[in-house]
Amino acid sequence: VAPYYLIYVLIVALPPYLLGWEFFEQYKISNDPWPWKDERESVRKEFWKLTYKSVWLDFFNICIGVPGCVYTKTILFPHRSMSFSIDDWPTQWELFVGVMAVVYVSEFGFYWTHRIMHAYPKLYQFHKFHHQYNQNNVLSAQYFHPIDFVFSIAAPVIATNTIIRPHGVTQLVAGLWIFTANLDDHLGYAFPWSPVRWFPFSAGTDAHEFHHSHNKGCFGSKLSIWDSAFGTDRAYNEWRKKRWSKE
Repeated sequence: VAPYYLIYVLIVALPPYLLGWEFFEQYKISNDPWPWKDERESVRKEFWKLTYKSVWLDFFNICIGVPGCVYTKTILFPHRSMSFSIDDWPTQWELFVGVMAVVYVSEFGFYWTHRIMHAYPKLYQFHKFHHQYNQNNVLSAQYFHPIDFVFSIAAPVIATNTIIRPHGVTQLVAGLWIFTANLDDHLGYAFPWSPVRWFPFSAGTDAHEFHHSHNKGCFGSKLSIWDSAFGTDRAYNEWRKKRWSKE
């Protein structure tokens, strides 16, 4: 996970952040300047302070939190482990169905854990760490308090893996999509060529940007299906209509 995160930052995120070309900037979601380019020194200082915290917390969650959760899952559910055998290697159709199942069930779990983190103040005190970013950039993707990370990020994935028991390669493909979608959600740009947009019921990147800037609704990670089903995307839809009418 960590090497993939680093590659994504270097290849996908840093070029548009640093170059500032109009070709990239036309897809920028927020109208506010990037905090590292803000004219106000206080804003720039606060950004670099938050960046320093993000690097360490991202490292902890990815390099310690993820392996720790996986190890805990194997201890608690030793008979629900995945198969890595070549003998039952999934066919292309089985892989497709398996990935779809893992993503949709995992998204359903994340939708509710995320919504619960917002609903109860005692839990939101941990989730508000993530909302220190009012304008997303790629470092905010894994910037979670460890308790929030375990409950709202790791738990849905582990529960899905335990229930479905996908083959290892199926979990790998689904996991890469989920992780890439999370990075895309926090990139700050709504690039139309992003591959995660090809997934059925994929939400726009601006949906999660709205969630951060307005701190309400759009509790899904990258899929719009659960927010649409439970009516938690109404404020976003109104905001999006007004925004596009102005443009």
